[in-house]
Amino acid sequence: MKYQVLLVEDSKAIQQMYRNKLMIEQYAVVTADNGMEAIRALSLSKPDIILLDLMMPIMDGYKVLQVVKTDPKLKDIPVLVFSAKGQSDEIERALSLGAAGYIVKSITKPNEVVEKIRATLSQKPAEQVVSRYRIEVKETLYDAKKLSADFNLNGFVCPSCNVPMLLDLIPDFSHDTPWFTAKFICPRCHVNT
Repeated sequence: MKYQVLLVEDSKAIQQMYRNKLMIEQYAVVTADNGMEAIRALSLSKPDIILLDLMMPIMDGYKVLQVVKTDPKLKDIPVLVFSAKGQSDEIERALSLGAAGYIVKSITKPNEVVEKIRATLSQKPAEQVVSRYRIEVKETLYDAKKLSADFNLNGFVCPSCNVPMLLDLIPDFSHDTPWFTAKFICPRCHVNT
């Protein structure tokens, strides 16, 4: 399996050098020239790891890191900050925002960057297998009648084929307590409401 790296770097020369190096090492690479492009790229696909410059135009790397680590869909993607600056306060800030590591460009060779990416990916927890739970809701129990009326759910009957709808529950692991995303679905014609 090829890992995908999102390389966020405003210097075209550095971007091209690391893009080539990562491709030689069998990584799929998506590039972004600034923070806004990185956010756009993340909306299109989810990389396995992000190599993130800090000092960029339009949106800096700190803001990108903050967006990634506060988004439930993106927060588990490891981010390696990849910066020309290596002052302790900047390193501390990046790590406190959730960076998996900090690489100072000027003192780190491309082979060392690749090794850091490998090491970080090897520590990444395996993706959780998501179970789905389908539950039949009885309109006569508790607040079911009110729920059906408030959200125009037709008494939990499919409007297309008149089969009882099921509540499709998908666990959301971004919370500390059990939490679910839910929708009603017809088991026969698969209409969603």
